[in-house]
Amino acid sequence: MARRKKKKSKGLFWLVVIISLLAVGLYFHKEVIRYSYKAYRVYLHLFHPVKPGKGIIEYPLGYSVHGVDVSRWQDEIDWSLLKARTRNGDTLNFQFAFIKATQGTWMEDPLFIDNWKEATKNGIIRGAYHYFIPGSDARKQAKNFMSSVKLQRGDLPPVVDVEETRGKSRKYIVAQLKIFIAELEKKYKVKPIIYSNINFIENYLANDFEDYHFWVAHYYREELLVDDNIKWLFWQHSDKAGMLGCSYFVDVNVFNGSPRELRKILIQ
Repeated sequence: MARRKKKKSKGLFWLVVIISLLAVGLYFHKEVIRYSYKAYRVYLHLFHPVKPGKGIIEYPLGYSVHGVDVSRWQDEIDWSLLKARTRNGDTLNFQFAFIKATQGTWMEDPLFIDNWKEATKNGIIRGAYHYFIPGSDARKQAKNFMSSVKLQRGDLPPVVDVEETRGKSRKYIVAQLKIFIAELEKKYKVKPIIYSNINFIENYLANDFEDYHFWVAHYYREELLVDDNIKWLFWQHSDKAGMLGCSYFVDVNVFNGSPRELRKILIQ
């Protein structure tokens, strides 16, 4: 009888330990993912190094303010070398960077914290974006973003990236996106910027978000042609650009205005 009690007590102990570890892992899931990914990166760098691609592209004429947007897919970035070479042999400086922060209701990009700190340390104007999942609770998605992103004076307004339907109707996507945006406006006291490709904006968003500015993805064009009712601030013109200090291709963007006009839209 005593032996049975001993076995039950031991089993109960390990059950409590396992449940406690799971609870801690869930509570600190962003930290767990972040440091697990860092360990994975070390492994890749040691055993599967990537050779940098050239990525020398044409940059649209007539724009003076250039920037990048990055996530874990770019791996480690040397933020002190935020430059690119153009086809005519010039070196182009990037002044701003949009950094992926979160996705859905619980995921944080494992490189967000590092990229966020390094951008500021190297004098780059920074902005954070959330990848919106249609069909996933909009308020929980907003809470996920707000728990990760502490915007400061001099940062760009928050951005919501919405580019897929997941089988949902236009009416549903618009309604959920409005809930998400309202939560961010309440928190940050500024209108978020909406990112998507040109077709998604025209077919799903333009008519319902006329009071908002857009960041438009439209690749490999000499100029961006959009309807007059689409107020755009940023144009993502290529996803094949090479950058000094980064082994992977990056998405590159231009701002629709001057450096002075860019400073006007920053969080005051």
